[in-house]
Amino acid sequence: MRANKKTLMAVKNYLQQQEGWDLNEIIDEIVVDTKLLRTEEMGENTLSMDECGIEWGGKNVCLLETFVETYTDLFIEKICNVLNSFIGEDIDYYLEDEE
Repeated sequence: MRANKKTLMAVKNYLQQQEGWDLNEIIDEIVVDTKLLRTEEMGENTLSMDECGIEWGGKNVCLLETFVETYTDLFIEKICNVLNSFIGEDIDYYLEDEE
């Protein structure tokens, strides 16, 4: 079976156009789910990413929020490139466990 170009392009466009889903909402959910931006004293409260910075050698590099947004945009771009390379490929190997 070959990967369907229309389906892959639809998924790619869905990711790129971000219609029907909110990237910032997903990022915020993931931040809460990691439970990494809180201290014991904070209880269930989580720091906002714009309250956290990345430092190196005592100097500010960027806000965590800026890093995560830039990283996520690049990640989606790379995933879309993977989808492009998958068009027309034989996908039977990836479906073996599904049978």
